[in-house]
Amino acid sequence: MKLKLGNLRATPGDRAVSEQQVAAAILFADICGSTRLFEQHGDRRARQIETRVLDVLTSGTVAHDGVVIKTIGDEIMSRFSSAQQAVGAACEMHHALKKDKELAELHLAVKIGLHYGPVLVEKGDLFGDAVNVAARMVALAKADQIITTRETVECLPADLAQATRDLGRSWVRGKQDEMDIVEIIWHESTSLTQLASGCQEELRSLLFARLVLDYRDRTIEVVPGSQIFTMGRGERNNLMVDRELVSRSHADIEFRQGKFILVEHSTNGTYLLLENGARFFVRREEFALHDRGVICLGQAIADDNPDLIRYRCVHG
Repeated sequence: MKLKLGNLRATPGDRAVSEQQVAAAILFADICGSTRLFEQHGDRRARQIETRVLDVLTSGTVAHDGVVIKTIGDEIMSRFSSAQQAVGAACEMHHALKKDKELAELHLAVKIGLHYGPVLVEKGDLFGDAVNVAARMVALAKADQIITTRETVECLPADLAQATRDLGRSWVRGKQDEMDIVEIIWHESTSLTQLASGCQEELRSLLFARLVLDYRDRTIEVVPGSQIFTMGRGERNNLMVDRELVSRSHADIEFRQGKFILVEHSTNGTYLLLENGARFFVRREEFALHDRGVICLGQAIADDNPDLIRYRCVHG
């Protein structure tokens, strides 16, 4: 029997049953450095670690009345009814990873992007503009960041909306105009106080911001400017660390959007120990330096290492 073309088309009534358009907050959380896990621990152990991280991310979703739509390799996609729920879940995900002793020792971190807007729900999956924008936000995020849009921030309560930092504008696929990009500040730091103090205080903070580095018997101040501060084994670096595991050009420090950013591009990576005890490993990634901590190029941090670089961020 031949089928007529009309028989193969869904009727409007059928589509109404399978499709539904709603307003929702879409969140993507992506494990940073997952490739390194497989290189260092082998396939089976790396997959176990990934699963543990995804379980933490799932728990954060459920705790804020969200729904996990799907996991894609080392990434999770969740849906929330409100922007506030999504931001709460994102903050909890970061905090939970830092509190998990096993994962903290592995220096694991995630990056999170989210956006609130209309989505099309179809057979348990989500489609539409808000999904595309949220995916773009996680692509812009770095380790330990939560990135969203100004549109989403405007849907937040006043206290949460204040705990943000503008990052400028960026092109988003499918959008004719650039979008205002915003970082959610989820950790307790002096930055949060500065953001709440008003534009004048924030401007003063940026003008007088500096990063103080203590290395061996030297104290170096890095100030905002166009000059990039370089570190490595090569003699032409601003800070030369002559160790076997240190690359000739190991890492840089730049000042962007009111923050000092560690830009890592070495072979052996860089280890960081923060004031709150959190440890991180970054390799060919960027890391925002906050408050104070310790940097070690090429090897894990040990108390007896004379080549530890101690840093502190000073504002105002």
